[in-house]
Amino acid sequence: MDPYNSILTEIATREAAGGLNLSGWLCSLPDPDPILRKRGDYATVLDDLTADDSVITAIQQRKLKTLLKRDYAFAPGQIEGQEATPEAQRLCDDLARDLERVDLYNLIAQVLDAPYYGYTVAEILWRSEAGRWRIQDIVPKPRSWFSYDYDNQLCFLGNGSQLQRVPAHKFIVARHFPDFNNPYGLRLLSRCLWPVAFKKGGVNFWLKFCEKFGQPWVLGKSRPGADKAERETMAADLARMVSDAVAVTSSGSEVDVHEFSGAAGNLHHQLVTYWDNSISKVLKGQTLTSDIGNVGSRAASQTHYDVLEDLAAADSVLVEAFCNELGFVYRQINATPDTLAPCFSYEHPEDLASLAELDAKLYEQGVRYKAGYYARVYGRKEEEFTVVADTVVADTAPSAEAASFAAPLLAKDGEAEIAAQAEIDALADALLRDAPRLGQSLAADLVQTLSRAETFDDAQILLAEALCQAEGTNEFETVLAAGMRAAHLAGQSAVKKAQVL
Repeated sequence: MDPYNSILTEIATREAAGGLNLSGWLCSLPDPDPILRKRGDYATVLDDLTADDSVITAIQQRKLKTLLKRDYAFAPGQIEGQEATPEAQRLCDDLARDLERVDLYNLIAQVLDAPYYGYTVAEILWRSEAGRWRIQDIVPKPRSWFSYDYDNQLCFLGNGSQLQRVPAHKFIVARHFPDFNNPYGLRLLSRCLWPVAFKKGGVNFWLKFCEKFGQPWVLGKSRPGADKAERETMAADLARMVSDAVAVTSSGSEVDVHEFSGAAGNLHHQLVTYWDNSISKVLKGQTLTSDIGNVGSRAASQTHYDVLEDLAAADSVLVEAFCNELGFVYRQINATPDTLAPCFSYEHPEDLASLAELDAKLYEQGVRYKAGYYARVYGRKEEEFTVVADTVVADTAPSAEAASFAAPLLAKDGEAEIAAQAEIDALADALLRDAPRLGQSLAADLVQTLSRAETFDDAQILLAEALCQAEGTNEFETVLAAGMRAAHLAGQSAVKKAQVL
């Protein structure tokens, strides 16, 4: 085989792998979603899941993290280190003017549905004006109208479910983690089908349990020898007692009111909470940002919040890919191939708090900024603030006292300093012979203790108890105290020796 022909030919195909090649008939590629395939459902069933409160809350919370980012823009395409060409600038300006008539908020909101439904298809409506193609609107269309063929090409389901490959430069697709076997993308909502179903079952049983056992039961004991008719009459009187709170019984009969107590009904609550947490983990990767309950801590909540931030950042990349594809299509229609397409990106505002902390550290090291720096970096006008000159200038020259202390240390080519350092090193070596053994033993006990903790609160309590009762803790403290004391004495001795020299 000619090596040049082999690299120009697709080798790993479905037909070559032993599959039936139906691309000639443009047959639809079966949806490979494992959950939908097992249930025998279509993707349209996923729309019903948004009626669940946990599902819609998780979707909105995750989508809004990206949807509320309003600092984004198209920029003319340019080679790094070079200015954008006039043609690229004009192309970007034309695209920006066209998008002024497009509801970008709603468009981005439906693009962000891709992680939940797998993909979002949007159709570009073009119009001709002055010899150029202009965007009139960008309209997301129902997913049920589209499918993929055996060549992984997007197709429109026409009359009679006949597939028609969509034309170029007409549709843009946002997909969530597609691959060769699954061009439809990874659907998060399909992973919530069973949790929502089991949750509904748990809620139904929970309601029945509350109806049966949530209210007191009225129990009547008929008199000895009462016949069936008398017992039925008494039961009817007790039934009316539920609404009227009045009952009349025959002589010798008793009426008791029983209230049920115990934690049996809490099982249904735990079941519903379990599936709510499962839904939240699938859609948001965590649980504490929606319902912290009576467990967790600030550190755990911050960790869960960071996970949500990571997912929001991934969603932002999805929007950027969609809009960059739009810019590429716009270039294909309206410009020459050597013109770079407009690029879309989110503008991330600078963290001024972190920058101010860095400036404070640099100030301590001697860096002094001018008014222009604060005006440019922090966005303040120079007439709104003043930069106060330092009243106390850091003196790099040592004081008389410091000089009298430092001079002996440098005497005789630093012999006293070297001797003092040698004594400190010898002291550290002596202490380190016992410290590792004690530290490893203490660490092993703490790890074993923490492994029994189920929540963060349990970990804090167990850790406090272990540190108070752990064997070797006092011995470890003794070694550390002895080291600190010896180091202090060694320092004093070194100073005295240096002064003598």
